[in-house]
Amino acid sequence: LKRLARAPRIVRLGMASAPAGGSGEAPAAGQPVAQEQAPPQQDEVGRQQPLFRHPRAAYAIVAAPRQRGNPFLACIRSTLVEFVDGLVPDYLAGSEIAVLFISLRFHRLHPEYLKRRIDVLGKRHRTRVLLCRVDLEHPEEQLESVTMQSFHAGLSLVLAWTDAEAAAYLETLHRHQNKSAEVLMAKLPRGDHRARLAEVLTTVKGVNRSDAARIMDRFGSLGQIAKATEEELLRCPGIGDKKVRQLRQVFHAPFFPAQAPG
Repeated sequence: LKRLARAPRIVRLGMASAPAGGSGEAPAAGQPVAQEQAPPQQDEVGRQQPLFRHPRAAYAIVAAPRQRGNPFLACIRSTLVEFVDGLVPDYLAGSEIAVLFISLRFHRLHPEYLKRRIDVLGKRHRTRVLLCRVDLEHPEEQLESVTMQSFHAGLSLVLAWTDAEAAAYLETLHRHQNKSAEVLMAKLPRGDHRARLAEVLTTVKGVNRSDAARIMDRFGSLGQIAKATEEELLRCPGIGDKKVRQLRQVFHAPFFPAQAPG
């Protein structure tokens, strides 16, 4: 706390401006955004050095100036945000957690931007996250592109359907920056096959725990559920056409789309 109190900080409220890249949306007019400015690092001839890490990341979410005015930052309530010149990641949510931000709308307009940002970021951080704002009514095509780039680059993809959700994910990453995945994951009882199967089924969009219980009662195992026909799934109480389509897609759609030869 003493170290935090001694750190030089300049805090001001300013009018949010349109982001230079990555958000694809402008904030509401007149909306104040908390802005923190840390002194930039320069080389011997006064040129700005690219920064991949910053000591303030342990205490605050460190943001690149290009993200200034990104509307989801206005939803961050419990964590300080500091803007640092020369930062290569869009955000640092901890000393070793680098976050890139992209919105699907922006990706549709600038499809080359994400690959360029991933290449510049490199693999210098222990954890690299791509925080994606799903802001299209029909996101399938753009989401497929973002997912494939994230997968091949080894980034963890986090999807947010609202600004508040994106802010919550970023704050959660910062809050748990020193905790392992094992600590954060829910503990399932050892040997409890039914609990594990329910956990798997409820990852399917639209399937809740009550649905999972009915499906397990009828089919018994994951293998039998995967082999079930649409008609058999529809015989489960509360399982309608939409949930059946989601289940069938999860179990039978190819993980990678087929590519045309040549």
